[in-house]
Amino acid sequence: MINPSLVRWLVIALIYATFHFWYGGNGNPMTPDEVEHYVSLAGKNGNSERVQKIREFASTDDGKEYVAVNLNKYREKPAYRDGRPVDPGATSRQIERIYQTKVGPEILIRTSHPLISVTPITTLGSTGDFEPTDWEFISFIRYRSRRDFLDFLLTTNWGDDVEHKWAALERNQHLPSVTQMSLVVVRLVPFLLLVCIGLILDRIFDRARRIQKD
Repeated sequence: MINPSLVRWLVIALIYATFHFWYGGNGNPMTPDEVEHYVSLAGKNGNSERVQKIREFASTDDGKEYVAVNLNKYREKPAYRDGRPVDPGATSRQIERIYQTKVGPEILIRTSHPLISVTPITTLGSTGDFEPTDWEFISFIRYRSRRDFLDFLLTTNWGDDVEHKWAALERNQHLPSVTQMSLVVVRLVPFLLLVCIGLILDRIFDRARRIQKD
């Protein structure tokens, strides 16, 4: 007779293995053909400087996950580039959320998600010359790979919704960064959650069997 507990744990292991494979983060670098493919796509809608940045970003790919640091400075009042009217009561962050809601599914299916978001309080000190440091919102976004980011940037229709982003932001800086510490904690959370579910199910079914015997 098959042990029901063993079956449950095998199912849980399969679920986690599927998640681990999908979440990725340690794939193969882009091939030269892939690099040229994305550079070609960028060239259709971008200036030479942007195309060069895309080429540098893609050609140095290591196939691993990376973190994008986003620095945002919001407009005092949201304003669309095409001059369309904005609800007088709408704030820039509310307009930005329209953009986030629309592009969110495209980002999530590529296992990209925020790691942490912070609102700076003040600047206590610095060394050297810096650009304006009045950033109002800083977020760290995990991307499974550079390939995923370029696929999102160059092959989806996110550009149809980016107008909401620029209506909300006065300035924005996007800094792709290589992680110096492992993001293993993110992978541990679903693992521990599944283990807890397995233990709870074992306890529930064991109790049910004891009640039936009594």
